[in-house]
Amino acid sequence: MMKTEQIKELITANNGMLSSKDLTENNIHRQYLKNLVDEGYLVKVSRGLYVRPDRDINEFYIMGQQFKTAIFSHNTALYFYNLTDRTPFVLDMTFPSNIRPANDMLNPHYINKERLEVGLTIKELEDGTSIRIYNMERTICDIIRDRNKIDTQIFNTALKEYMKRKDKNLNLLYEYAKIFKISKIVKMHLEILS
Repeated sequence: MMKTEQIKELITANNGMLSSKDLTENNIHRQYLKNLVDEGYLVKVSRGLYVRPDRDINEFYIMGQQFKTAIFSHNTALYFYNLTDRTPFVLDMTFPSNIRPANDMLNPHYINKERLEVGLTIKELEDGTSIRIYNMERTICDIIRDRNKIDTQIFNTALKEYMKRKDKNLNLLYEYAKIFKISKIVKMHLEILS
C-alpha cells in the first residue's frame, strides 16, 4: 500500500484528523505528510495536528493537543458544566508547576505534579473529539482555592448552580477539599448556600 493511501486511511479512521504521532506509530516518513499539506489535502491547525480542510475542529481540542500535560479548569470547566453563563474569552488550563506556557489565549494555573490529576476526567465533545478536564468537584475546589482571583459574580453563580445539581457529589467534593487543605472554607461556603 502506498504511504499516502495509508495516511488517508488513518485520517478517515480518525474522523478527519491526523497527528504526527500517528505517523510515527505507523512508521511513515513525515515527507508524505508535507506532500499532502502542499497538495491542500490536509491543513496544519497546530503543532503536530493536521485536519482535512472541510473538518471544523474546535479550539478546545486544538489547545488540548497543543498542551498535552495541561487540563481544562476554572472558568473553562465551569462553562462545560453549565455552572456559569459566561463564555470564556481565554481558556483556563492547569499545568504542572514546572511548565510555563506562552500563549495569549491561555489563563494558566499551576499545581504540583502530585495533585495535577486529582479529579481528571475525559470529556467527549459534540464533534467527536475529547479533552482532558477536571470534574465538577475538582472545579469547585479550584475556584474556592482561587476565590480572590475570580470574579465574585462568577464565583457565587457557580456555587449556587452546583448546589442545585442532582449529579453533584458532596462526598467527593469534601475528599478533594481535604487533599487541597480547604475543608473549612468549602464547608463555610456550602453552609451559606444550604
